[in-house]
Amino acid sequence: MPVMIDTNEARCALTFSGELNIYNAADTMTQVQAGMHKTLPIHLDLAEVDEVDAAGLQILIAIRSHTLSDGLPFQLENPSDAVTALIELSDLAGFFGVTQVLTDIAA
Repeated sequence: MPVMIDTNEARCALTFSGELNIYNAADTMTQVQAGMHKTLPIHLDLAEVDEVDAAGLQILIAIRSHTLSDGLPFQLENPSDAVTALIELSDLAGFFGVTQVLTDIAA
């Protein structure tokens, strides 16, 4: 799971691609913790995530929890169908601020 982290004076953008799952969760979380700026708004771009499981969801929850505890702005941008389906299935759309509702998970 490659994670591209782009930090400037306005925000810390994390762009995920490929698989976000149990097989790469530890490495991915290490990358995120090392690169995520502690005082900037966090933007997650998940458009290129092909697969996500419960371990991947835990990473996203950890990032969101960090922003909540530190009072930082958070934006989840371009969730892929896989990410949207898992967020909806987990009933965490409100937690992540996702307004796109997947009406037919089987489609």
